[in-house]
Amino acid sequence: MDNLIGKTLDGLYTVRELIGTGGMANVYKAVVGPGGPVPEGTVVAVKVLRQELMHDPDLVRRFKNESKAISLLNHPNIVKVYDVSVSDHLQYIVMEYVDGMTLREYLNERGGKLTCRETVHFISQILKALDHAHHNGVVHRDIKPQNIMLLDNGQLRMMDFGIARISRAENQLLSGKTMGSVHYISPEQAKGDETDCTSDIYSVGVMMYEMLSGQLPFDAEDAVEVAIKQISDQPKSLHEIAPQVPAALVEITEKAMAKLPQNRYASAREMLDALDTYVQNPSVMFEYQYITEDAPEKVVKRTMNQNKAARQNHPNESAAPRGKKAKRKRRSVFLPALFGITIAFALAWLALGWLILNYSSNLMNNKADIILNDYIGMTQEEAQATEQVASGQISVTWEQEYNSNYAAGYIYKQSPVSGRTVREGQGVTLTVTNTGSCAGAEVVQLYVAKPDATIFRPAKELKGFTKVQLEAGESKTVTIPLDDKAFRYWNVKTDRWEVEGGSYQLLVGASSADIRLTAAVTVAGTGAPDPYAGKNLEHYRTAQVQNVPDAEFEALLGRPIPENKVHIDRNMTLGEMGHGRSPIGWLAAAVLGTLLRRSIKKGKPDLNILFQYNMPLRALAKMTNGAISMGMVDGIVMELRGFWIIGLVRVIVEAVKNLVLNSRMEERLKNS
Repeated sequence: MDNLIGKTLDGLYTVRELIGTGGMANVYKAVVGPGGPVPEGTVVAVKVLRQELMHDPDLVRRFKNESKAISLLNHPNIVKVYDVSVSDHLQYIVMEYVDGMTLREYLNERGGKLTCRETVHFISQILKALDHAHHNGVVHRDIKPQNIMLLDNGQLRMMDFGIARISRAENQLLSGKTMGSVHYISPEQAKGDETDCTSDIYSVGVMMYEMLSGQLPFDAEDAVEVAIKQISDQPKSLHEIAPQVPAALVEITEKAMAKLPQNRYASAREMLDALDTYVQNPSVMFEYQYITEDAPEKVVKRTMNQNKAARQNHPNESAAPRGKKAKRKRRSVFLPALFGITIAFALAWLALGWLILNYSSNLMNNKADIILNDYIGMTQEEAQATEQVASGQISVTWEQEYNSNYAAGYIYKQSPVSGRTVREGQGVTLTVTNTGSCAGAEVVQLYVAKPDATIFRPAKELKGFTKVQLEAGESKTVTIPLDDKAFRYWNVKTDRWEVEGGSYQLLVGASSADIRLTAAVTVAGTGAPDPYAGKNLEHYRTAQVQNVPDAEFEALLGRPIPENKVHIDRNMTLGEMGHGRSPIGWLAAAVLGTLLRRSIKKGKPDLNILFQYNMPLRALAKMTNGAISMGMVDGIVMELRGFWIIGLVRVIVEAVKNLVLNSRMEERLKNS
């Protein structure tokens, strides 16, 4: 029997029964006695840190952090805290007793899938709770159905702020084992990067995805695999797995789950406003614009560095009103503002230039105008045999759909219509009657081929594809973009992109082996010289490429094969430390290599070891929760370069500095 049941804690809370257990704490049902924070006889929940964990500093810190975080909050969708007690022999939090089930249990009862109305009802309450928490400087970082209680009246209560981050506190309060539930964590949490309110937004997006579709966006047998998917994979579209979900809800979910934090909603309130807009007009289309994956790297780093500097300069300050914050940072505003204005002007000029070029293209185009023929009533073969199509004066996009007034294979609609004056080479869309009658998904792929090519290129080059869900008799318009880049290749003689002129084939089908439609186009070349003329490329010309000699590959490449050099700097990986001049590096690389080979030999590679083996040294400063600083990394680099004594002294000095800084931060956190 539990030794707390029947006892009265601090003379105030009489423990009745155990109602929940977790890895860190047990939760008891208790009754408040005289002198308590709420009326005598009130039933409360008491969360008690497990006795065997009292000596674990990380878990004690996590428990204290939860009490700090939740004591800052007072909201109808967040479980109330009545009292906190922290002593050497017992630590507990007294909370509101919620008589209900977890949202996880409710989802399981419903088969995992909810109606759109229920989803909006629940997500709106979660966002209201997060809006309150974020405005009070608290980021939850472990949003999941298991941490949300559902009352009989449909109201939600958010709980378990055990790994919450309080603004201006250290970013990583925990080890990797407690960074949040892997199925709901944001990509930046999975990588060990900085987190903010948008990390919670991502987790809400995952929950919304699960409610609407009945399945998680990412799942695997191993937690590490799920984390990797959170970082690098895109989930299946809700359009595909839950086609009945309104487009607006799909857009909201996708924006919340954007990989880049800058592409997500900036706040819970902003996402809540989007849901309110949907409720008022379910057919609304948001048409969100996203920045690309490759562009924002510098922006992200700059933002993180600014946040880090702010925490170091003001470690003990709580969230302040907007006006005061602006005043405090006045000296640092000028350069970012100037930078922003410069970028804005540059973007404006680029946009203006694009508009001018786009809308004045007809003035600068020297292609002839032609009058478009009438193709309605022809078969596809007859249309392809006409002069306009066969000569390449117009390019054709073939589409198939059902029409009860035309036999299979006949054209019944064209765009632009006949008689229109069009620019030579302009795209034309033709619709052909569909001969299929089965519902299902179809993959449409577009290939480019040049049978008489003089350069080496695939027989069929995939240039684009899309997947379409079709009911029996249903039709959809499919567009796969194709531009001049589809025909170009890299010429090693001219050292730039070139186009080989002549006739090309556009091939459309379900796969490279199942081509349904073809069309010929004539492409003007750039007149570049043959990059392979006079070179001995026998293996490539005969397609015997299994054992190509290095000399022949260099002839194809146009330059010598680069040497595989390892640069000893912050960017070298842990597995490459064996190339250094330090016995410590040799040993570390050998141990990691041995562990990796053993796991591969077993048939199931250890992803943790694989990750560490390929991790650059600079990542140690992020992945060790502050135990290793960047200064220590620089000392390790010096050690690997052969400066053993200097490198070792640098590591020791930086380690001492790091310990002092961490100790000061710990002290500030305790006093905050």
